[in-house]
Amino acid sequence: MSAADLVIQINPAARVQLRHYGEELHPLIVIDDVLLNPEQLVEAAAQTSFSAPEATFYPGLNAPLPPAYLQTLLPILRPSLMRAFDIGDGRLLSRAFFALSTLRAEEMQPLQKIPHYDQPDPRCLAMVHYLGRDQAGGTGFFRHIPTGFESIDRTRREAYMAMVASELDAVGDRLTGYTGPDTPNYELLETVAPKFNRLVIYRSHVLHCALFDGARLTDDPRTGRLTANSFFTPARPA
Repeated sequence: MSAADLVIQINPAARVQLRHYGEELHPLIVIDDVLLNPEQLVEAAAQTSFSAPEATFYPGLNAPLPPAYLQTLLPILRPSLMRAFDIGDGRLLSRAFFALSTLRAEEMQPLQKIPHYDQPDPRCLAMVHYLGRDQAGGTGFFRHIPTGFESIDRTRREAYMAMVASELDAVGDRLTGYTGPDTPNYELLETVAPKFNRLVIYRSHVLHCALFDGARLTDDPRTGRLTANSFFTPARPA
């Protein structure tokens, strides 16, 4: 099944759950069994060429997602995104790619072993679609203990990044494992397990990280920790 031949089929019986976590009450949308044909999406990934990303800290390989993926999903998801995240009804700019985690903890830089945020804009959203069977880990959402921050917007970014730089100087050599409940200076608040064909959607400015403990990390999309990662940005400036 090549990307060009893929037809995305939405499951009308998909189960949608809205959660909130932390003192800042951040919303999470979790959708189970979202596609009728997820195996075909995995097979499309297996027929695609992956490469290391050049402009991100993603700990593995990326590949283009078929355009049909977001063309089919986004119109269905839009009403839920508007309600849960209060993003308005304007046009959303989007990008998406396959992601295949391959780096072991000892291969990661210190910055890759702590939670991160994607964009300091609460209007921007991120979506992860788990496409690996019988995987461990998932996605974790965190609080930065020294500041109490669960999210980083433009008013917090400068102070937070300065503190993180100082913390990495102090404890970077203690970051020997993956990000998790024992990561210094962070509290794990919420986790979403990596169930096959599950979507999780959250604001891009929250502190989060992929959880890799127990995951099978290979460069084979059929057996590795494969996800489809998408990002949505309102076209209208704030």
